Order: sequence, then structure tokens, then C-alpha cells
Amino acid sequence: MINRRFSTLFATIVAVLLAGCAAVPPNPKSTERGYSAEVVDLLTGKKVLGHEVSPQELPDLDIFHITPEMEEFARSAIRHSESYYDRVKRLHVALLSSQDTGGRGIAYNAYVTEVPSITFAQRRANCLSFTLLYVAMARSVGIHAQVNEVQIPPTWDLRNKKEMVYLRHVNVKVPISRESPNMLNNDDVVIDLEMDRFRSNYRQTSISDDLAAAQFYSNRAMEYLENNNYVDTFLSLRKSISLDDRQSYVWGNLGVLYSRMNLWREAELSYLHGLKVDPEDLTLMNNLSYLYRQTGNKELADKYSRLAQKYRESNPFFQYSLALSAYNQGEYTAALDLITRAIKREGTDIRFYELAADIYGKLGRSYNQADMLKKVKKLKPLEARSG
Repeated sequence: MINRRFSTLFATIVAVLLAGCAAVPPNPKSTERGYSAEVVDLLTGKKVLGHEVSPQELPDLDIFHITPEMEEFARSAIRHSESYYDRVKRLHVALLSSQDTGGRGIAYNAYVTEVPSITFAQRRANCLSFTLLYVAMARSVGIHAQVNEVQIPPTWDLRNKKEMVYLRHVNVKVPISRESPNMLNNDDVVIDLEMDRFRSNYRQTSISDDLAAAQFYSNRAMEYLENNNYVDTFLSLRKSISLDDRQSYVWGNLGVLYSRMNLWREAELSYLHGLKVDPEDLTLMNNLSYLYRQTGNKELADKYSRLAQKYRESNPFFQYSLALSAYNQGEYTAALDLITRAIKREGTDIRFYELAADIYGKLGRSYNQADMLKKVKKLKPLEARSG
């Protein structure tokens, strides 16, 4: 029997981009700009600002700006490179290696989203900050770097007693084939703040600079929200939506802001519009269930709770994340049940078999463990082809 505490979500959920954490799948659907009058009204920000927001109030940062010092650092890092591929790798190493060896010593810090110049100066970054830093510096020395959105199994972090954070992930992709067409059929190099946690079989998509900026402002908004700065939270989310309104999680974060202010109707409109963008957004279903319970609408609360549960049970990556949580807490029988479900729905993900092998090992089932390891070995060549 599955321990139900592994599948219970806390209150409201916000979505942010953090290193080594999970991604919501990129949504190819687009929304229509013809918003309803109610959605237009909540986007004015009157309930937050006390007046209708003006374009001049929205933040306007150059998220790829670098300083002369940064450009010189990049040029120095690649000075002795023997190939385009070598330049890509040398810049990565230079940014992460310690200052004692001439590197910059960028360190991981989950909840810090900054523009490249500040990241470079402070030497700390989450996945989005590091990605923007690398892309900006790489482009300054002729490396064609792109922001890459990565789908990693759903992961949550309890940020406070009220909200759980749904973690997302981006890194850098550099196409290589045009510069080095004979590189063992490897078309891309992936640059990640935590390469040891990246797997090449994660689904991934290069995204536009505008979408990267939209994600940047959404992240910043949630950091402002953590400090109860509602004005800057709204302004950053409004900027994000103005850049790309097709990201359901941003509408969800806007709903969390209104929910935090007990503006339930505005929160409801935000969540419902987000579901128009992505009808399978788990966080939005969860947040609507929470909202309706807060406002006494048990029927709708139960409806969205059932929808969220149905989605969780059908999502192999969610089952994997629950299995990993159970495994880490020593509940190996529950973990085995969950990972078996995941494998039945997604049989090509090497991580599922690796975890299953570890679980069988803990249960003393060596024959089953050996079988899982054979499947891991069979899938390894697919992983070896990338990055």
C-alpha cells in the first residue's frame, strides 16, 4: 500500500526555475490575446497597485548584458582553445572552477535569480542565472549558445508553511554540427550548472530570448513574493506575461499573488485562464482545489482535487519522484510499487531502471536487481550520445 503522505500536496504551489530541479513540459499551445474583460481587469493591477499599471512601471532589464570585465574573462578562458567545441567547454570550466585555479568559482544558490553582471560579481547562481550568464558571455566570443528548457521529473520544495515550490529547470545548449560536423554524431553540447545531475535522455527544447526573459521575471516575482513585496511581484509577473503569455505557470503564480492577498476572485480568474493555456497543469488544479476549499465551495474543491489526483497517477515522472522520495525515506516496498507504475507508462527512461535496481538491492532481490541493471546497460548508449 502506498504511503499517502508522498502524494499529498501542500496548499498553493508556485513555479520557479532552479538548478537541478524539475521542469514543467514546454507548452506548444498559444493563448488568444482577446482576454475576457475580467482577465484584462486583473492584469491592470488595480487591486495591487491602487491604479492601472503603466508600461513605464514594468521592469526592463537587459538579461544578456555583460561588462567589459566579463568579456575579457571569456576571451581569456578560450584563448588557447583548439576547436569550437573546446571553446565551449573551456568557458564552462572557467566559470565553475575555483578562483585559486584562475576560474570564477560560480556556486549554486537555489533562490537567487540575477542578471549576468550581478551573477558574475556575486559568484552565485541558480540554473536560470547561470544559464543567462553563460549564454551572454558565450555570445560575446562567438559561441552560438541558446537557452534550453529541460523536462526533469516533477520535484517540489516546501518553501514555507503556506506554499510549496514546483521546481523547473533550464540549461544551455550549443549546436556543434555546423562547426564540427564529424563529432561522433553529437549535434549539441549541453552546459549545466550541475552536470552530474543532468541526463541526456531528458526531453528538452531550445527557447527564445523573450521566453527566457519571461521566465526570469516570473522567478524574480516569486522571490519578491517570498518577502511579501506584492507590488514588485505583480510588476514582474505582468512583465513576464507581456513577453510571453503562453506559460501556464506564470498565470498560476499571478493567482498565488492574488490568493496571498485574499483576492479570491482574481486568483480564480488567473488559475482558470492558466488552465486554458494548459488544461493539464497539475499546479493549477491543485491551487484551484485549495482556493475553493478556502472559499467554501466543496463541490468545486473536490472536482479539482480529483482532476489533480488523476493527473498525478497517470504521470510516470510524478510516480518516479514519489518513488525516489519513498526510497530516500527507507520505504522500499512503497518505492517499488511506484517505480513499477512509472516503468509501465514510460519504459525508455534510464533513471527509472536505475532507481528500480537500487530498490531491489535494498530489498535483497538480487535477481530482479540484475535484470534492471541489464536494462540500464541497454539504455546507456542512448545517453552516451549527448553532451
